Amino acid sequence: MMKNFVPYYWRQLATALLRQVSGELDPQGKPAPQLLPRELRGPPDAALHEGLLSQYDGDSRSWQENYFILLGDFTLRWFESEEALRKGCEPRGSTTLSGYLLLSSPSEYAESLGDLCQGLAGGSPFADPPGEFLFFLYHPFRRHFCFCADSTESRRIWKAALQDGIRYRSTELQRRDSLEAEAFLEAVRFYRQERGRYGAGDLLLGPEPEILGNVLMEDLLPVLRSQVLPSIRGSERRRRQLWLQFLQAVYALILSEIASEFKGFQKEKEKLQMELEKKIRPDLDQMLTLKDQIASKLQAAVQSPAESCCGRSVEPHLECVMEELMHPISSGVEAVRSVFAQRVDEMIGLVRSSPVAVLQKELLTLGRTSWQPHVMHLCYEEANLYRESLRGLEERFGFRGVTSLVLGAQNLMQQLMENATHTFLQLSQQHLGQVAGRRRLTQALGKVKERVLKKFDYDSSSIRKRFAQEWLVRIFLPFLLKHLESGCKLELPQYESFVFADFSGIINLENIYEETVLAVLLRAVGRALAEASCRNRHNLYADGFSLPQSTEELLYEEMG
Repeated sequence: MMKNFVPYYWRQLATALLRQVSGELDPQGKPAPQLLPRELRGPPDAALHEGLLSQYDGDSRSWQENYFILLGDFTLRWFESEEALRKGCEPRGSTTLSGYLLLSSPSEYAESLGDLCQGLAGGSPFADPPGEFLFFLYHPFRRHFCFCADSTESRRIWKAALQDGIRYRSTELQRRDSLEAEAFLEAVRFYRQERGRYGAGDLLLGPEPEILGNVLMEDLLPVLRSQVLPSIRGSERRRRQLWLQFLQAVYALILSEIASEFKGFQKEKEKLQMELEKKIRPDLDQMLTLKDQIASKLQAAVQSPAESCCGRSVEPHLECVMEELMHPISSGVEAVRSVFAQRVDEMIGLVRSSPVAVLQKELLTLGRTSWQPHVMHLCYEEANLYRESLRGLEERFGFRGVTSLVLGAQNLMQQLMENATHTFLQLSQQHLGQVAGRRRLTQALGKVKERVLKKFDYDSSSIRKRFAQEWLVRIFLPFLLKHLESGCKLELPQYESFVFADFSGIINLENIYEETVLAVLLRAVGRALAEASCRNRHNLYADGFSLPQSTEELLYEEMG
């Protein structure tokens, strides 16, 4: 698999590098944000949450109490007791959270287990729990965790913390704004498309080895079900237990092999990237001219069938799907705005009745808001509405990426909170040295809050537009490509003679073909979004709306 995948990676790396170098000559970046952007660097605490949980052990078929700790890198570890943790004893076990699903009820867990263990009933997956506050960590190919907390509040806090870890670890690659990450994700998509599988969906969660492991398990699982599962003997419960253990062992072996292979060609990748850059920069104009010529020829053959297919099978559904995309993200963003405003108001209230020195401590606490799962949880919950509202997209359009969509929406909410608190902190620090007296200070902080909220509203409009556009493309582009395959994609080989031999490793016909189809879809999506903006739906600003850009302009306005 790795031998077959690497050429796709090299090809997409060359394509991405060509796009990056050409973009340097004609930069067309995103609209400048109004809030001061701040990179999410990970949670600030060494330990995010810890406490006792009862855990079901499948081997002994009993519940055991362990002391769990969620570290700052979102690794979950468990010990025999809190004392064992404090003494520095080795943990009983640990796991990273990428790729897991957090399930809230035994019925959800039983349904997921039934899908994985087709034909194996086996009764209840666990013995009588010690309480009613159950929750589950489910991964199709890694160890499952059945937990029982001692109260509703304990379960709520644990679920919020674990969900934050799942989101952070599962979307590391998507958040990494790099050429290599872009090339890798595109390579996986093209690799699967060559096998007739359009739209990678939730396979693209986790670091690179896990993503490739997911793709390989997609091919292996049907084979293992037909060749291995029938040979497992024993009771239904025992067969299910052995089957799960077998899948976990297979997946662990695959991850080990892939991680080793992937590490091996990192140095080769760096060398190739340097060679590509040396090749692209001197001949950039010639390459772009040739690419435009080929794109023009492809457009003549592809545009009409693509527009016909898009108009017939996609455009009638765009408005409806866009509405379903907009409601949860808009509700979540509104919740972020409300939480930010509430926490600032609470801080200003404390300043009115406490020494001004308290403000510094409160500002630090405010700056950590985006990494406080128990605070952000209510915002993130809005995104989970997608799991129900977009359920029909798989059957109608083959879309299997709802979990990725949910996590992506939650990432945007966290980023907005991070930018809002960062902007407020920067402006507030400047006021601390300029304003004397508690009354004037609270008035100044109130003005800063109102300005930050106005900037927040503008940025949230831009972000929600980009979010809707991105996911409309992710939903409908694979659908279009699949339906155009027999009529258009199979014609690509006749254009290969137009690519100069010297440029064959850089100019990729399939990428140009997809760009042509994408352009058709983007025009349709753009019209739908423009219409929503004109109707003033979802509080979307027109693109020409602007606010003061810089901190200096903002301070000048406030002090003027």
